[in-house]
Amino acid sequence: MRILFLAHRLPYPPDKGDKIRSFRELEGLARHHEVDLFCFYDQPEDRQYIPRVQGYCHQVYAEELSWLRSRAQASLATALGRPFTTAFYHSPTMASHVREALAARNYDLIFVFSSSMAPYVESASLPVILDMVDVDSDKWTQYARHTSAPASWLWLAEGKKLAKCEENWTRKFSMTLLCTGAEVEILKRNLPDERIEALENHLDTGYFNPAGIEVTSGIAALQPYIIFTGSMDYFPNIDAVTFFYQNVFPRIRARMPESRFVIAGRNPSREILRIAQDPAVIVTGTVADMRPYLLGASAAVAPLRVARGVQNKILEAMAMGLPVVASGVAAKALPTDLLPVIHVEDDPEEIANFLIGQLQQELPATQPAIRHTLLEYYCRLGWEDRLESLLRRVVLPREQSENRVAPIADELIVPTAREFAPIKAQKR
Repeated sequence: MRILFLAHRLPYPPDKGDKIRSFRELEGLARHHEVDLFCFYDQPEDRQYIPRVQGYCHQVYAEELSWLRSRAQASLATALGRPFTTAFYHSPTMASHVREALAARNYDLIFVFSSSMAPYVESASLPVILDMVDVDSDKWTQYARHTSAPASWLWLAEGKKLAKCEENWTRKFSMTLLCTGAEVEILKRNLPDERIEALENHLDTGYFNPAGIEVTSGIAALQPYIIFTGSMDYFPNIDAVTFFYQNVFPRIRARMPESRFVIAGRNPSREILRIAQDPAVIVTGTVADMRPYLLGASAAVAPLRVARGVQNKILEAMAMGLPVVASGVAAKALPTDLLPVIHVEDDPEEIANFLIGQLQQELPATQPAIRHTLLEYYCRLGWEDRLESLLRRVVLPREQSENRVAPIADELIVPTAREFAPIKAQKR
Protein backbone atom coordinates (compact mmCIF):
# COMPACT_ATOMS: atom_id res chain seq x y z
CA MET A 1 0.00 0.00 0.00
CA ARG A 2 0.95 3.62 -0.46
CA ILE A 3 0.35 5.53 2.74
CA LEU A 4 0.37 9.25 3.50
CA PHE A 5 1.48 9.66 7.12
CA LEU A 6 0.80 13.01 8.84
CA ALA A 7 2.30 13.86 12.22
CA HIS A 8 2.35 17.02 14.32
CA ARG A 9 5.99 16.37 15.28
CA LEU A 10 8.88 14.73 13.48
CA PRO A 11 8.72 11.16 14.85
CA TYR A 12 12.39 11.11 15.74
CA PRO A 13 14.23 10.75 18.01
CA PRO A 14 11.79 8.51 19.91
CA ASP A 15 12.63 10.03 23.28
CA LYS A 16 9.23 11.26 24.52
CA GLY A 17 5.73 9.87 24.65
CA ASP A 18 4.19 11.02 21.38
CA LYS A 19 7.42 10.57 19.39
CA ILE A 20 7.86 7.04 20.70
CA ARG A 21 4.40 6.06 19.51
CA SER A 22 4.55 7.87 16.15
CA PHE A 23 8.01 6.46 15.38
CA ARG A 24 6.94 2.90 16.17
CA GLU A 25 3.93 3.32 13.90
CA LEU A 26 6.05 4.78 11.11
CA GLU A 27 8.59 1.98 11.53
CA GLY A 28 5.87 -0.68 11.51
CA LEU A 29 4.14 0.74 8.45
CA ALA A 30 7.41 1.10 6.54
CA ARG A 31 8.18 -2.61 6.90
CA HIS A 32 5.32 -3.56 4.61
CA HIS A 33 4.26 -0.40 2.78
CA GLU A 34 5.50 2.68 0.94
CA VAL A 35 5.13 5.66 3.27
CA ASP A 36 5.28 9.42 2.64
CA LEU A 37 5.74 11.48 5.81
CA PHE A 38 4.50 15.05 6.22
CA CYS A 39 5.17 16.60 9.60
CA PHE A 40 6.27 19.60 11.64
CA TYR A 41 9.30 19.91 13.88
CA ASP A 42 9.35 22.37 16.76
CA GLN A 43 13.04 22.29 17.72
CA PRO A 44 15.64 23.59 15.22
CA GLU A 45 18.03 20.83 16.22
CA ASP A 46 15.49 18.23 15.09
CA ARG A 47 16.26 19.17 11.48
CA GLN A 48 19.33 16.93 11.68
CA TYR A 49 17.07 13.90 12.09
CA ILE A 50 15.16 14.38 8.83
CA PRO A 51 17.62 12.22 6.84
CA ARG A 52 17.32 9.57 9.57
CA VAL A 53 13.56 9.42 9.11
CA GLN A 54 13.99 9.35 5.34
CA GLY A 55 15.35 5.83 5.73
CA TYR A 56 11.81 4.70 6.54
CA CYS A 57 10.00 6.74 3.89
CA HIS A 58 9.63 7.21 0.17
CA GLN A 59 9.22 10.96 0.60
CA VAL A 60 9.51 13.34 3.56
CA TYR A 61 8.27 16.89 3.93
CA ALA A 62 9.17 18.48 7.28
CA GLU A 63 8.23 22.05 8.16
CA GLU A 64 9.64 24.00 11.06
CA LEU A 65 6.90 25.23 13.37
CA SER A 66 7.03 28.95 14.02
CA TRP A 67 6.92 29.59 17.77
CA LEU A 68 5.45 33.08 17.35
CA ARG A 69 2.99 32.33 14.58
CA SER A 70 1.63 29.19 16.22
CA ARG A 71 0.94 30.95 19.48
CA ALA A 72 -0.62 33.92 17.73
CA GLN A 73 -2.92 31.60 15.81
CA ALA A 74 -3.87 29.74 18.97
CA SER A 75 -4.66 33.02 20.77
CA LEU A 76 -6.80 34.24 17.85
CA ALA A 77 -8.68 30.95 17.72
CA THR A 78 -9.45 31.21 21.43
CA ALA A 79 -10.75 34.74 20.97
CA LEU A 80 -12.97 33.55 18.12
CA GLY A 81 -14.34 30.62 20.07
CA ARG A 82 -12.44 27.95 18.13
CA PRO A 83 -10.16 25.19 19.42
CA PHE A 84 -6.59 26.37 19.87
CA THR A 85 -5.33 22.77 19.60
CA THR A 86 -5.77 22.68 15.84
CA ALA A 87 -5.06 26.38 15.27
CA PHE A 88 -1.61 25.95 16.78
CA TYR A 89 -0.65 23.59 13.95
CA HIS A 90 -2.37 25.40 11.11
CA SER A 91 -0.09 26.16 8.16
CA PRO A 92 -1.19 27.15 4.64
CA THR A 93 2.15 25.84 3.39
CA MET A 94 1.62 22.44 4.96
CA ALA A 95 -1.95 22.34 3.62
CA SER A 96 -0.69 23.12 0.12
CA HIS A 97 1.92 20.38 0.21
CA VAL A 98 -0.59 17.84 1.49
CA ARG A 99 -2.99 18.73 -1.33
CA GLU A 100 -0.21 18.42 -3.91
CA ALA A 101 0.81 15.02 -2.56
CA LEU A 102 -2.78 13.76 -2.64
CA ALA A 103 -3.07 14.92 -6.23
CA ALA A 104 0.27 13.51 -7.36
CA ARG A 105 0.35 10.18 -5.55
CA ASN A 106 -2.06 7.28 -5.80
CA TYR A 107 -2.40 6.69 -2.05
CA ASP A 108 -4.36 3.80 -0.63
CA LEU A 109 -4.63 5.21 2.89
CA ILE A 110 -4.02 8.32 4.97
CA PHE A 111 -2.69 7.73 8.48
CA VAL A 112 -3.03 10.76 10.75
CA PHE A 113 -1.09 10.88 13.98
CA SER A 114 -2.64 13.32 16.50
CA SER A 115 -5.93 15.15 16.16
CA SER A 116 -3.95 18.35 15.52
CA MET A 117 -3.34 17.14 11.95
CA ALA A 118 -6.89 15.98 11.22
CA PRO A 119 -8.04 19.27 9.58
CA TYR A 120 -5.53 18.76 6.76
CA VAL A 121 -7.45 15.77 5.37
CA GLU A 122 -11.04 16.50 6.40
CA SER A 123 -12.10 16.68 2.74
CA ALA A 124 -10.07 13.72 1.47
CA SER A 125 -11.98 10.94 -0.27
CA LEU A 126 -9.47 8.28 0.72
CA PRO A 127 -9.75 6.00 3.77
CA VAL A 128 -8.36 7.84 6.80
CA ILE A 129 -7.17 6.33 10.07
CA LEU A 130 -6.84 8.91 12.83
CA ASP A 131 -4.61 7.93 15.72
CA MET A 132 -5.94 10.32 18.31
CA VAL A 133 -3.69 8.62 20.91
CA ASP A 134 -5.61 10.15 23.83
CA VAL A 135 -8.98 11.86 24.10
CA ASP A 136 -7.44 15.32 24.36
CA SER A 137 -10.75 17.02 25.12
CA ASP A 138 -10.99 14.97 28.30
CA LYS A 139 -7.40 15.90 29.15
CA TRP A 140 -8.23 19.62 28.99
CA THR A 141 -11.26 19.01 31.19
CA GLN A 142 -9.00 17.31 33.75
CA TYR A 143 -6.64 20.28 33.61
CA ALA A 144 -9.57 22.52 34.51
CA ARG A 145 -10.22 20.50 37.66
CA HIS A 146 -6.63 20.89 38.87
CA THR A 147 -6.07 24.57 38.11
CA SER A 148 -7.66 27.77 39.32
CA ALA A 149 -9.37 30.51 37.32
CA PRO A 150 -8.83 31.99 34.81
CA ALA A 151 -6.72 29.09 33.46
CA SER A 152 -9.42 26.59 34.43
CA TRP A 153 -11.95 28.50 32.30
CA LEU A 154 -9.64 28.27 29.30
CA TRP A 155 -9.04 24.53 29.70
CA LEU A 156 -12.73 23.79 30.22
CA ALA A 157 -13.73 25.77 27.14
CA GLU A 158 -11.07 24.05 25.04
CA GLY A 159 -12.28 20.67 26.23
CA LYS A 160 -15.83 21.39 25.10
CA LYS A 161 -14.81 22.81 21.71
CA LEU A 162 -12.34 20.06 20.95
CA ALA A 163 -14.82 17.34 21.96
CA LYS A 164 -17.12 18.46 19.13
CA CYS A 165 -14.24 18.24 16.66
CA GLU A 166 -13.24 14.80 17.90
CA GLU A 167 -16.78 13.55 17.42
CA ASN A 168 -16.95 14.98 13.89
CA TRP A 169 -13.63 13.41 12.90
CA THR A 170 -14.58 10.06 14.38
CA ARG A 171 -17.79 10.03 12.36
CA LYS A 172 -16.07 11.17 9.17
CA PHE A 173 -12.89 9.10 9.13
CA SER A 174 -12.69 5.35 8.50
CA MET A 175 -11.27 4.45 11.92
CA THR A 176 -10.09 6.18 15.09
CA LEU A 177 -7.30 4.71 17.21
CA LEU A 178 -6.60 5.32 20.88
CA CYS A 179 -3.82 3.99 23.08
CA THR A 180 -5.94 2.16 25.66
CA GLY A 181 -9.30 0.54 26.10
CA ALA A 182 -10.10 3.14 28.76
CA GLU A 183 -9.65 5.92 26.19
CA VAL A 184 -11.87 4.01 23.76
CA GLU A 185 -14.63 3.88 26.37
CA ILE A 186 -14.46 7.65 26.85
CA LEU A 187 -14.83 8.39 23.14
CA LYS A 188 -17.50 5.75 22.64
CA ARG A 189 -19.80 7.32 25.23
CA ASN A 190 -21.29 9.58 22.56
CA LEU A 191 -20.21 7.50 19.55
CA PRO A 192 -21.18 3.90 20.37
CA ASP A 193 -21.52 2.78 16.74
CA GLU A 194 -18.32 4.26 15.29
CA ARG A 195 -15.12 2.37 14.47
CA ILE A 196 -12.96 3.17 17.48
CA GLU A 197 -10.14 0.76 18.31
CA ALA A 198 -7.35 0.48 20.87
CA LEU A 199 -3.76 0.20 19.69
CA GLU A 200 -1.53 -0.05 22.73
CA ASN A 201 1.84 1.69 22.91
CA HIS A 202 4.79 -0.25 21.59
CA LEU A 203 7.93 -0.54 23.71
CA ASP A 204 11.44 -1.47 22.62
CA THR A 205 12.14 -4.06 25.31
CA GLY A 206 15.48 -4.85 23.71
CA TYR A 207 16.64 -1.30 24.37
CA PHE A 208 15.11 -1.02 27.84
CA ASN A 209 16.96 -4.01 29.21
CA PRO A 210 19.08 -3.98 32.39
CA ALA A 211 21.53 -6.46 30.85
CA GLY A 212 24.74 -4.72 29.84
CA ILE A 213 23.80 -1.35 31.38
CA GLU A 214 26.20 0.12 33.94
CA VAL A 215 25.42 2.62 36.69
CA THR A 216 28.06 5.35 36.48
CA SER A 217 29.92 6.49 39.57
CA GLY A 218 28.08 9.82 39.42
CA ILE A 219 24.70 8.11 39.48
CA ALA A 220 25.82 5.67 42.17
CA ALA A 221 26.77 8.64 44.36
CA LEU A 222 23.08 9.64 44.43
CA GLN A 223 21.89 6.35 45.90
CA PRO A 224 19.58 5.49 47.48
CA TYR A 225 17.03 7.39 45.41
CA ILE A 226 13.52 7.35 44.02
CA ILE A 227 13.13 8.40 40.38
CA PHE A 228 10.49 10.20 38.33
CA THR A 229 11.02 10.42 34.56
CA GLY A 230 9.33 12.55 31.92
CA SER A 231 9.25 15.92 30.18
CA MET A 232 9.25 18.42 33.00
CA ASP A 233 7.49 21.22 31.15
CA TYR A 234 4.32 19.10 30.91
CA PHE A 235 1.60 20.03 33.40
CA PRO A 236 0.62 16.48 34.53
CA ASN A 237 4.28 15.70 35.26
CA ILE A 238 4.83 18.99 37.09
CA ASP A 239 1.69 18.38 39.15
CA ALA A 240 2.73 14.79 39.96
CA VAL A 241 6.25 15.77 41.06
CA THR A 242 4.95 18.65 43.16
CA PHE A 243 2.42 16.36 44.86
CA PHE A 244 5.10 13.76 45.60
CA TYR A 245 7.61 16.28 46.88
CA GLN A 246 5.12 18.00 49.18
CA ASN A 247 3.17 15.01 50.46
CA VAL A 248 5.29 11.87 50.19
CA PHE A 249 8.98 12.75 50.16
CA PRO A 250 8.97 14.47 53.62
CA ARG A 251 7.62 11.25 55.15
CA ILE A 252 10.44 9.28 53.51
CA ARG A 253 13.12 11.75 54.58
CA ALA A 254 11.87 11.71 58.16
CA ARG A 255 12.75 8.01 58.37
CA MET A 256 15.57 7.86 55.82
CA PRO A 257 17.41 11.22 55.78
CA GLU A 258 19.98 9.90 53.29
CA SER A 259 17.38 9.21 50.57
CA ARG A 260 17.10 11.37 47.46
CA PHE A 261 14.51 12.18 44.81
CA VAL A 262 15.78 12.25 41.22
CA ILE A 263 13.66 14.09 38.65
CA ALA A 264 14.99 13.07 35.23
CA GLY A 265 13.64 14.80 32.14
CA ARG A 266 13.97 17.68 29.75
CA ASN A 267 12.93 21.31 30.15
CA PRO A 268 12.34 21.57 33.92
CA SER A 269 9.81 24.30 34.64
CA ARG A 270 10.19 27.07 37.20
CA GLU A 271 8.20 25.00 39.69
CA ILE A 272 10.59 22.07 39.28
CA LEU A 273 13.67 24.28 39.54
CA ARG A 274 12.33 25.67 42.82
CA ILE A 275 12.02 22.13 44.15
CA ALA A 276 15.61 21.50 43.03
CA GLN A 277 16.80 24.03 45.61
CA ASP A 278 16.38 21.20 48.12
CA PRO A 279 19.76 19.40 48.32
CA ALA A 280 17.94 16.08 48.54
CA VAL A 281 16.35 16.66 45.11
CA ILE A 282 18.33 16.19 41.89
CA VAL A 283 16.91 17.62 38.66
CA THR A 284 18.88 16.26 35.71
CA GLY A 285 17.41 18.14 32.76
CA THR A 286 17.81 16.36 29.42
CA VAL A 287 19.30 12.89 29.79
CA ALA A 288 20.96 11.18 26.81
CA ASP A 289 20.30 7.70 28.22
CA MET A 290 17.71 7.14 30.92
CA ARG A 291 18.56 3.48 31.49
CA PRO A 292 21.47 3.96 33.95
CA TYR A 293 19.30 6.29 36.05
CA LEU A 294 16.52 3.69 36.13
CA LEU A 295 18.93 0.88 36.92
CA GLY A 296 20.44 2.83 39.82
CA ALA A 297 17.10 3.69 41.42
CA SER A 298 15.40 1.87 44.26
CA ALA A 299 11.98 2.47 42.72
CA ALA A 300 10.16 4.62 40.17
CA VAL A 301 7.10 6.72 40.92
CA ALA A 302 4.22 7.81 38.70
CA PRO A 303 1.92 9.67 41.13
CA LEU A 304 -0.03 11.40 38.39
CA ARG A 305 -3.33 13.03 39.27
CA VAL A 306 -3.99 14.10 35.68
CA ALA A 307 -3.29 11.32 33.19
CA ARG A 308 -4.32 10.36 29.70
CA GLY A 309 -3.30 7.13 28.06
CA VAL A 310 -0.56 4.71 29.02
CA GLN A 311 2.42 6.28 30.76
CA ASN A 312 5.57 5.19 28.94
CA LYS A 313 7.54 6.02 32.08
CA ILE A 314 5.85 3.07 33.82
CA LEU A 315 6.50 0.64 30.97
CA GLU A 316 10.15 1.69 30.66
CA ALA A 317 10.76 1.26 34.39
CA MET A 318 9.11 -2.16 34.30
CA ALA A 319 11.25 -3.21 31.33
CA MET A 320 14.30 -2.39 33.46
CA GLY A 321 12.87 -4.57 36.24
CA LEU A 322 12.30 -1.60 38.54
CA PRO A 323 9.54 -1.55 41.20
CA VAL A 324 6.93 1.09 40.32
CA VAL A 325 4.41 2.99 42.42
CA ALA A 326 1.58 4.37 40.29
CA SER A 327 -1.47 6.41 41.16
CA GLY A 328 -4.89 4.96 40.57
CA VAL A 329 -5.54 7.22 37.59
CA ALA A 330 -2.21 6.26 35.97
CA ALA A 331 -2.75 2.56 36.62
CA LYS A 332 -6.27 2.66 35.18
CA ALA A 333 -4.83 2.90 31.67
CA LEU A 334 -2.48 -0.05 32.09
CA PRO A 335 -3.30 -3.54 30.81
CA THR A 336 -4.71 -5.68 33.59
CA ASP A 337 -1.95 -8.24 32.92
CA LEU A 338 0.64 -5.79 34.28
CA LEU A 339 -1.17 -4.66 37.41
CA PRO A 340 -0.07 -7.55 39.68
CA VAL A 341 3.56 -6.36 39.58
CA ILE A 342 2.80 -2.65 40.07
CA HIS A 343 2.11 -1.03 43.44
CA VAL A 344 -1.03 1.06 42.93
CA GLU A 345 -1.58 3.60 45.68
CA ASP A 346 -2.84 7.17 46.16
CA ASP A 347 -2.46 7.60 49.91
CA PRO A 348 0.79 9.53 50.68
CA GLU A 349 1.48 7.56 53.86
CA GLU A 350 1.09 4.20 52.13
CA ILE A 351 3.22 5.34 49.18
CA ALA A 352 5.95 6.42 51.60
CA ASN A 353 5.83 3.12 53.47
CA PHE A 354 6.24 1.10 50.29
CA LEU A 355 9.09 3.27 49.00
CA ILE A 356 10.95 3.14 52.31
CA GLY A 357 10.86 -0.63 52.04
CA GLN A 358 12.39 -0.41 48.57
CA LEU A 359 15.02 2.12 49.64
CA GLN A 360 16.13 -0.24 52.39
CA GLN A 361 16.73 -3.08 49.91
CA GLU A 362 20.22 -3.92 48.75
CA LEU A 363 21.04 -2.39 45.36
CA PRO A 364 20.52 -2.99 42.50
CA ALA A 365 16.78 -3.04 43.06
CA THR A 366 15.84 -4.72 39.76
CA GLN A 367 13.37 -7.57 40.00
CA PRO A 368 13.42 -10.04 37.06
CA ALA A 369 9.78 -10.99 37.65
CA ILE A 370 8.66 -7.47 36.78
CA ARG A 371 10.48 -7.48 33.44
CA HIS A 372 9.32 -11.03 32.72
CA THR A 373 5.68 -10.02 33.19
CA LEU A 374 6.12 -7.14 30.75
CA LEU A 375 7.87 -9.33 28.16
CA GLU A 376 5.09 -11.92 28.34
CA TYR A 377 2.49 -9.23 27.78
CA TYR A 378 4.20 -7.80 24.67
CA CYS A 379 4.72 -11.29 23.28
CA ARG A 380 0.99 -11.92 23.48
CA LEU A 381 0.15 -8.47 22.16
CA GLY A 382 1.65 -9.00 18.70
CA TRP A 383 1.80 -5.24 18.15
CA GLU A 384 2.86 -5.16 14.49
CA ASP A 385 0.33 -7.80 13.50
CA ARG A 386 -2.33 -5.78 15.28
CA LEU A 387 -1.37 -2.61 13.38
CA GLU A 388 -1.40 -4.41 10.05
CA SER A 389 -4.76 -6.00 10.81
CA LEU A 390 -6.29 -2.58 11.51
CA LEU A 391 -4.99 -1.23 8.20
CA ARG A 392 -6.42 -4.14 6.25
CA ARG A 393 -9.82 -3.78 7.87
CA VAL A 394 -9.98 -0.21 6.58
CA VAL A 395 -8.47 -0.63 3.12
CA LEU A 396 -9.65 -4.04 1.91
CA PRO A 397 -13.31 -3.07 1.44
CA ARG A 398 -12.14 -0.20 -0.78
CA GLU A 399 -9.72 -2.41 -2.73
CA GLN A 400 -12.57 -4.77 -3.46
CA SER A 401 -14.82 -2.00 -4.75
CA GLU A 402 -14.98 -1.03 -8.42
CA ASN A 403 -12.90 1.67 -10.07
CA ARG A 404 -11.29 3.43 -7.15
CA VAL A 405 -11.08 7.18 -7.84
CA ALA A 406 -7.98 9.08 -6.71
CA PRO A 407 -8.69 12.31 -4.74
CA ILE A 408 -7.39 14.84 -7.26
CA ALA A 409 -8.78 18.33 -6.86
CA ASP A 410 -9.41 20.21 -10.14
CA GLU A 411 -7.73 23.37 -8.96
CA LEU A 412 -4.47 21.67 -8.03
CA ILE A 413 -1.40 21.51 -10.24
CA VAL A 414 0.09 18.04 -10.17
CA PRO A 415 3.86 18.25 -9.63
CA THR A 416 6.18 15.88 -11.42
CA ALA A 417 8.32 13.43 -9.49
CA ARG A 418 11.32 15.66 -10.18
CA GLU A 419 9.53 18.69 -8.74
CA PHE A 420 8.50 16.80 -5.61
CA ALA A 421 11.88 16.22 -3.94
CA PRO A 422 12.23 13.19 -1.61
CA ILE A 423 13.41 15.34 1.30
CA LYS A 424 12.09 18.81 1.97
CA ALA A 425 12.39 20.99 5.03
CA GLN A 426 10.76 24.36 5.20
CA LYS A 427 10.51 27.03 7.85
CA ARG A 428 7.32 28.95 8.33
